[in-house]
Amino acid sequence: MSIRRRLVAAGLVGISIVGVAGIAAQASQQPLEAHRLPRVAPCKVVKHGTTEAIVTTSNGEAPSTTNAPSTAVVKVAKEGVEATLPDNSAKALYLEEPARTTKATRIGRLSYRTLQLNPGSVALWSYQLPIDINGGTLQAGDFTTLVYEPYQDGRTITSGQWQTWDALRGGDAKWWSTRALPLVANGATQAFPTAWSAILAAYPDATVLAYGMNLGKGSAGASGRVDGLTFGTADACVTHQWSTRFDRKSRHISIFQLWRRWLHP
Repeated sequence: MSIRRRLVAAGLVGISIVGVAGIAAQASQQPLEAHRLPRVAPCKVVKHGTTEAIVTTSNGEAPSTTNAPSTAVVKVAKEGVEATLPDNSAKALYLEEPARTTKATRIGRLSYRTLQLNPGSVALWSYQLPIDINGGTLQAGDFTTLVYEPYQDGRTITSGQWQTWDALRGGDAKWWSTRALPLVANGATQAFPTAWSAILAAYPDATVLAYGMNLGKGSAGASGRVDGLTFGTADACVTHQWSTRFDRKSRHISIFQLWRRWLHP
C-alpha cells in the first residue's frame, strides 16, 4: 500500500512539535538494549539551491489561503539553509519521503550539520523522523515523530561554528517521541530522551514515514543554519545539501509537505 493511502487510512492523527523553552533535558536511565547498526549503502547527494519544500507555517501544514506562513525567515546561504525565528509561533520544517518503505532497524546513519547563530541557547535544528510504530497499515495511534536534539543527547553546542551531529552514535544517541511510547520506560517523552537502541528494541517493526529537520516552534530568537542532512540505510543513502552555488530550478516537493493536512486534527 502506498504511503499516501496509509496516511489517509490513518485518519486525522494529531501531533505537536514542542519547543525547547522550559523543558527539562533529562535522560532516561534504563539500560541500553543491544542493537547493531547495519552497514550503509553509498550515499548520493541531492543539491538544493532554493528553500522550496521548507514549510514555515506555525502548525507545519502546507500553506493555504487559511494557513499563512509564520514569521520565520528562511534563506539559502553559501553553505546551508538558514532560519531565523522572531517569535514563539515561528518554525521551519523540511521533510522528505524515503525512496522505499524502510524499517527503522535498517537505518545505519542519521546525521546533519548545524551552525548556531544565537549564543546562549540550546535551540538548534533537530532531526525529525516520523514513524509508524508497528509497521503495516498506519492506524490511529500508530503515528509519532522521533526527535533528535543535540542538547538532549548531552552534546555541547558551540555557537558560531559548524558542528556535525551523529544522531545514532552506535545506538546510544538519545531521542524523544512526540507521543509517549507505551513500551519504553517513561514513554521516551521530551522530558525523558531515550537511547535509539532501546526504542528499536521496544518497536522492532517501526517503519519510517519521512525524515527531515525542524527549527521551532517555542524558540523565539533562535537562528541557525543546517546542511548535510543524511538518511542512510542498508539499501540506500542520501545527503541533502543547500547552497546559493547550486542550481535554483524547481524540484519535486515530497508528498510529506502535505502530510499534516491529513495528520493534524
